Amino acid sequence: VQAGFITESEAAAAKRSPLNLKPATPKYFLSIAPYFTNWVAQELPKVLSMDQLEVGGLNIRTSINLSWQKDGQEVIRKNAPGTLQGALVSMEPGTGLVRALVGGKDFNASQFNRASQALRSPGSTFKLFAYTAAVSAGLKPENQFSNQQRCYPAENFCIEGKGGTSSMTNGLAMSMNAFAVDVAEKTGYERVIETARKLGLTEEIGAYPSMVLGANEQTVLDMTAAYAAIANRGVFVQPTPFEEIRGPDGEVLWSRRVDGDRGNRAVDSDVADALNWM
Repeated sequence: VQAGFITESEAAAAKRSPLNLKPATPKYFLSIAPYFTNWVAQELPKVLSMDQLEVGGLNIRTSINLSWQKDGQEVIRKNAPGTLQGALVSMEPGTGLVRALVGGKDFNASQFNRASQALRSPGSTFKLFAYTAAVSAGLKPENQFSNQQRCYPAENFCIEGKGGTSSMTNGLAMSMNAFAVDVAEKTGYERVIETARKLGLTEEIGAYPSMVLGANEQTVLDMTAAYAAIANRGVFVQPTPFEEIRGPDGEVLWSRRVDGDRGNRAVDSDVADALNWM
């Protein structure tokens, strides 16, 4: 209208006419494992170039175990009633292959992937890094630490403890809070943080008592990969959903056996063995 090509009435008629668009539903909405498929889409740019992605026609063989995925979805639905949500990750320690990944109860209602994207407090699962750092520093599972209440006047808070001392093995088994902080303080907060970094955590971690109890938020996926490294005798393997990716002509663009993460030594094997025993 402004350039004089059509009249005001022609513009009004055009605005009133239906568009008759038929937008395609995103592929992962049609998947029986939409949260897993959504994570696959997030991970693709990490292994393929933009040119390869733009050409399309990809055939992706993933690591998913559909039976496990179905079971995982059912577990989340049963254990997160009402408005509560949940997330689940299952991966092979030695290969990094993720066999199940559930990011919520209903993908149609919420596409936010709580397994790979949500930062949440890991709570007491974070204590793994304090005990791993302690054993790495030469402390032994039978060494005794205090479970006395610990107060920090400057920060105006206390960490409850039931008193007495206990072995590191028992402190871990009973998930004692004040005890775990005593272990971390004697080991050194920086050493605990360094251990968490070696085991794949990249989010912010602060050097203070509540850090040991999970004050710094992490993803379920990252925490699973960290624990998997301990199960893998100290070798950290980056989690992946890919076995193989082929291009439109059938050529192999990426293969886990050739291009996948070989893993790196994050913790000495004897340290990991001790943690697994504990």
